[in-house]
Amino acid sequence: MIDSFLENIDHLHDLVVIKTNIPKGVKKDVVMRIRTMKKNLVEYVESNALTDVDGVNADKADFWSWLNSSNSAETTFIKEYDRIFKWKRGWVNTWTGYSNEGKSSWLYFILLIKLLQDKNAKVAIFSPENYPRNRFVKDWVKTMLGYDPKNSTKAKCEKMIEMFDDRLFYVYPSSHDIDSIENQFKNLVKIHQVNITVIDPYLKISKPSGVNDLQYLTSFVKRQEVFAKQNNVSHHVVYHQLTPQMDESGNYVPVDMYRIKGGGSITDGSDTVSSVQRPYRKTDAEDKSVVITTQKVKDFDLFSDGYLRIEYHLSKNRYFLNGIDIFEEAMKNSEFKTELF
Repeated sequence: MIDSFLENIDHLHDLVVIKTNIPKGVKKDVVMRIRTMKKNLVEYVESNALTDVDGVNADKADFWSWLNSSNSAETTFIKEYDRIFKWKRGWVNTWTGYSNEGKSSWLYFILLIKLLQDKNAKVAIFSPENYPRNRFVKDWVKTMLGYDPKNSTKAKCEKMIEMFDDRLFYVYPSSHDIDSIENQFKNLVKIHQVNITVIDPYLKISKPSGVNDLQYLTSFVKRQEVFAKQNNVSHHVVYHQLTPQMDESGNYVPVDMYRIKGGGSITDGSDTVSSVQRPYRKTDAEDKSVVITTQKVKDFDLFSDGYLRIEYHLSKNRYFLNGIDIFEEAMKNSEFKTELF
């Protein structure tokens, strides 16, 4: 509207200059007044203009519906673990720990239980350290069997693997930059309704040249938050810790969410931060103790921070709580056991 008004002023200016037969002095005075009027009008409009409304009270969801949906998180099918962790869509979940202490192993263990117990669960995983897909799946087959797949039969192993044909999507694009990875994730969300995504680890993502590590990491963390919310997925990223320090006993000090390699912005930008540690591994390589800790949780209405002390049995690729096989306990009365055993 204002643009049209300014055009009319310009037209008035031209009319005075070209088509009016008035004395030059008067004409000059009228022209100067028109120009001053236009200048003052433009300045007034610019100083009082409002930007387009964007994001102000944009969420029109019914409060009661929002209250019930926002407070919903999905069970891990491990009763004791639900106290400190559940699957929540739209959240960014950070996992951290020292090298080779099982941070990925525990994540994939609970993912396996989720897929076996929840037919709607579908996962896309970028995990180049577990390339190819068969290497990744082998660990799951070992967990399901409770022993080395080489000691099983081809038919039984293939039947287990078939269960994940349209539920597990192993992502290994030609380029490992975040754009390529996210594009594949987004395709899988749209086409296959994937609702869990994993980047394992952050360290393996290709970074653009000319950008320092801190700048890139800050942008990456924010990007993960946007990705999780826009695609309504439970999103998981695995990070390494800084070089570990020793305590007086010769073991590593407890994993700290503010000692993630890259800085505290990772913790600050995450909805949950979980750590996995074998606390006595340094002084006793055979010790099976594992401590799973939720160090940060965004919403205490869903679950709280805390820890779970368990044991890892390599021969079975399973975890035990107070001597009880967690996988067996979680699979009680499941279709998985009925179909395969």
